[in-house]
Amino acid sequence: MKEDTMRARPTTLPGRPSRIRRAAIALAVSALAALTLAGCSSEEKDERAYPGSPAGQSLETVLKRFELQLPSCDVEGLGFSGSSRYPEEKLSLSFRAPKPCVDKFLREHGAVDVEKPFHWPTQGADSPQDSYFLEEDSKRFGWEFDHSRQYDVHRGFHTSNGSLFKVLVDPRGTTETVYMQSTFVGGS
Repeated sequence: MKEDTMRARPTTLPGRPSRIRRAAIALAVSALAALTLAGCSSEEKDERAYPGSPAGQSLETVLKRFELQLPSCDVEGLGFSGSSRYPEEKLSLSFRAPKPCVDKFLREHGAVDVEKPFHWPTQGADSPQDSYFLEEDSKRFGWEFDHSRQYDVHRGFHTSNGSLFKVLVDPRGTTETVYMQSTFVGGS
């Protein structure tokens, strides 16, 4: 046999990619598209996030970083702003829940004065919006405080990793509104 007849014949015309190469390119393009979409979706906002909150942060991820668990009862009107990324780590949270559930939640986290909380505002003081929470955060989150009402302030609220929070409770009726803001991230 001649040497020329033993050579393999090309499967494609010169300058055109083979079927295998075309399939590999199509697979690579599909994988790149999937990664791009996954990257975009991870930057979507959690629907419970307040306006101006960092993108790509879910409530569950942020709560995990602070080792904070929500009350065991059903909560309503939950909103948050926070990040689990250093150095942005911060958490602001609000929700409504039945009074017994809020009391239990505060006790479980070592909040001082659960029985006889300090009331805000005191004589001659501004509203909590003006001095207890950062004013720009309160406005951005829609946290509105009535200067004529008193709010219960709880100190010493902490989580298992040592994260600390200031807590303000609006004790209206049988359902209370809880406003929380981290002051220290534990476990750092």
